[in-house]
Amino acid sequence: MATPSTTNAPPPPAEEPLRTYRGNCHCGAFVYEAELPEIKSVFECNCSICHKKGYLWVFPGEGKYRVVKGGDETLTGYTFGPKKLTHKVRAMQGVDTSTLERKPFNGAALGEAYVPPEYRGSTPAEIEGHQLYTGTCHCGQVGVALMSKPLDETFDELMVECNCSVCERNGYRWIYPETSRVVLHAPDADSIGRYSFARGIISKTFCRACGVPLTNELRELSAADEAALPERTARFYEYAKTHHPVNLRVFPDVDMGLLRAPTRNDGANKLEPAYVNP
Repeated sequence: MATPSTTNAPPPPAEEPLRTYRGNCHCGAFVYEAELPEIKSVFECNCSICHKKGYLWVFPGEGKYRVVKGGDETLTGYTFGPKKLTHKVRAMQGVDTSTLERKPFNGAALGEAYVPPEYRGSTPAEIEGHQLYTGTCHCGQVGVALMSKPLDETFDELMVECNCSVCERNGYRWIYPETSRVVLHAPDADSIGRYSFARGIISKTFCRACGVPLTNELRELSAADEAALPERTARFYEYAKTHHPVNLRVFPDVDMGLLRAPTRNDGANKLEPAYVNP
């Protein structure tokens, strides 16, 4: 016989239909697909590696992830601490992360506390009203020194999050200091990776070991190549000669929660040539 508890029980919630999301590294060497309900929210972890790389997490069910192109040998793996996880390059297409609900996860409280590596390079000249900030990639092989106005709620210079193909994948929070206020340093110069694409006038710098994105560095052109630049690109190249944009996620002493909201740059639609997902 049916009881009131069974006859009045609400029906179980319907499972959300799955859709296929496709993702890839920026250069297209690695492509994958994942089946997930429509992505409306993500987990944002505050641990040392997730913060530096700007990770936003979703978790496909078992059997709902497959590699389309490339393989583990295509990606650089990085482990640390108890070495239970290997961090590799993966990013999804067609997801506007600015619209997603971000669910905080306190990963920083798990395990032994991360101790930021010490910056051991030279520093920019002092400037009145500015202070020195130093930071490194996660493994400490590459560091950045910055002379800046205080990076707190009073900071009034341009600060940007861009949705272009590479910035969306790397989770940058950009500021745009003059080159004289920035030092990019590595005891072994080969530790600094440089990735250039599209117009080829800047390189995205990163650590070759742990993959943390660092700065935008001028890629010097020959006189002939510079003279051949289209007018708009030539103007950008002139700006890049005197500025060295920095990813704020590198600096352990910068509390991102104190900073005002960044300007959202629609690079995905405004920068040319348009990026084509593989």
